[in-house]
Amino acid sequence: MSNQNPLDYNKFMEGIDIAASAAKVPKPSSHIESSSHCPHVLASDCLLLWTTPVGLDWQKELNTKLPDSSIFKLFQVMICSLDQDTRSNYGTGLLHFTQICNMCNIPEESRMPASEELILAFTASHASTASNKTLNNWLAGLHFWHTVNGATWNSADMLRAVRRSFAKMVPSSS
Repeated sequence: MSNQNPLDYNKFMEGIDIAASAAKVPKPSSHIESSSHCPHVLASDCLLLWTTPVGLDWQKELNTKLPDSSIFKLFQVMICSLDQDTRSNYGTGLLHFTQICNMCNIPEESRMPASEELILAFTASHASTASNKTLNNWLAGLHFWHTVNGATWNSADMLRAVRRSFAKMVPSSS
C-alpha cells in the first residue's frame, strides 16, 4: 500500500504492527533515493509502503470491487502472515532489488511485475556476496511483495538454475 492510495492510511496502520515512525538513516550501502514509490522507512515496512504503478493500479481496482474495510482486512491478514524479523529480511531484499533497478535505470513501470531477466540480474548480482539463505529470503520477499501488490511473479527454470549456484558461490567467510 502506498500513500498514493485513496485508502485512509491512518485507519489501516492502526491494525498493523509497523514501526515506520522509527525509521533510521540508512547505512551508505543501503542508500536509495527516496521517491513516491519508495519512501524512507524501516526495512520491515517496505512490503506495505513501497509500491509501483502496477501495485497502485491494482489497489485502485480493489477499491472498485470491495469496501475499504474489506481491503484493510485483506492487507492486514497478508502482512500479519509474516513476523517482524521476516518482514525486515524481506524488506532488505526489496532495498537491494531497488538498488539494482536504479543502477540499471529500470523504469518504475518495469519493476513490477519484474521480468524473469530482471529477477535473474538481481540474484546474479549478489550470488557471490550473500549467503544462500539470505538470497533465498530476498527472493521470497520479492515474491511476497509482488503478491501483496497483485502482480504476477515471473520466475522459472533459469531462476532455479541460478538458485542452485548460491551455496556454491558464497565466500567461505559468509
